[in-house]
Amino acid sequence: MDNSGLLVKVYNLNKDLKGIGTLLSINNDTIKIKGSDLPEIKSGTKVYIEIYNELTGITPYICEIGIASRNQLNAHINIRENIIERRNSLKVRTDLSFYIENLIRNGEDITKDVPSMKINVLNLSVGGMLISSNYVLLLNDEIKFYFQYAKYQLILIKAKVIRIDKKQDPDNENIESVNYGCSFEKMAGYNESVIMQYLYDRQLQLYRNR
Repeated sequence: MDNSGLLVKVYNLNKDLKGIGTLLSINNDTIKIKGSDLPEIKSGTKVYIEIYNELTGITPYICEIGIASRNQLNAHINIRENIIERRNSLKVRTDLSFYIENLIRNGEDITKDVPSMKINVLNLSVGGMLISSNYVLLLNDEIKFYFQYAKYQLILIKAKVIRIDKKQDPDNENIESVNYGCSFEKMAGYNESVIMQYLYDRQLQLYRNR
C-alpha cells in the first residue's frame, strides 16, 4: 500500500518535538520524510518518529538518522513500537457543546421543563460520554441531541445517564461540580462511523498540540 503523504512527527528521545513533515516512503529498514522545515540532525542520532494513519492509528518508531536536511530526512528503523490503534474503545477529551432535543425521565418527555438545556461533552467514546449540564440530571434520564461534525450530516444521538460524579470542595461540604456518565443507545453504522471519525481526528489534534 502507498502510505506516502501521511503526517509524520520527529522527536528526540526525551519526546521533545523537533519537526513535522509528510511521509515520502517507508520500508522495513528506512523512513523517508519530506518537508520545508525539518530538523537538521547529526547523522547517527537516535530519534523518535510517529507516523499518523487515519485508518490504522499512530505508529511510533525509534530510528537512527542517516541524512537530515531542512527538506528531507532519512532515518534507519531500529524498533517499531506498538501501534496506537484507531479503536472503538478510544475515549478522548473534547470541547463540544450541544443543546438537547428531548429529556425523558421515568418514561415521560419533560423537555418543556428544561428550556434551552445544554450539555458540555467532557470526553467521548463510541459507547458513551461524560458530560456536564446546565440542568440537574438523574440516574436513568434519557437525552437526545443532534451531533454535527465537519461535512457529515447531522446524526441523532440517544444517551442514558448511568453515573453521577460529584466533586466536593475539600474545605467545606459544598459541591463544586457535577458530571454525568452516559451510555449511548446502539447506533446505526453511519452514526458510529461519524463518531469514530471525530474521535480519531480529535486524537490527532491533541497529539499535535501536546
